[in-house]
Amino acid sequence: MIEYKQTVLYVEDNQLNMALMHHIFKKNLPSVRLLKAETAALGLQIARQKLPDLIILDIGLPDLNGYEAMDQLKNDESTRPIPVLAISAFAQRSDIERAQKSGFSGYITKPFQVKTLTEAVEKLLAGIA
Repeated sequence: MIEYKQTVLYVEDNQLNMALMHHIFKKNLPSVRLLKAETAALGLQIARQKLPDLIILDIGLPDLNGYEAMDQLKNDESTRPIPVLAISAFAQRSDIERAQKSGFSGYITKPFQVKTLTEAVEKLLAGIA
């Protein structure tokens, strides 16, 4: 049985992206437990219940977009300290700047390089970023 050292919550509505992230964590970050949510509402619920060490939040979610979900995370005392990494197909400079202004700890554009994602997750989990 694997003993997990840290927990990451991934909020993503696309099943292929969810499966890819599961594979990346299993192979490259085996000591990190990956929790998954397919909607922002479920992600917010899990974040409040489990208090993960990091949240990876898709911007283009169907119920609440990533910015709306981020506002709720930052307005909740229990989830405010959790770093949140944005992940999105929106790759314009203005999108990245908006994410920074919204309080995201980082921004990864899709399609992403596995190494880029893994390094960003490791830095955020270590409290470096």
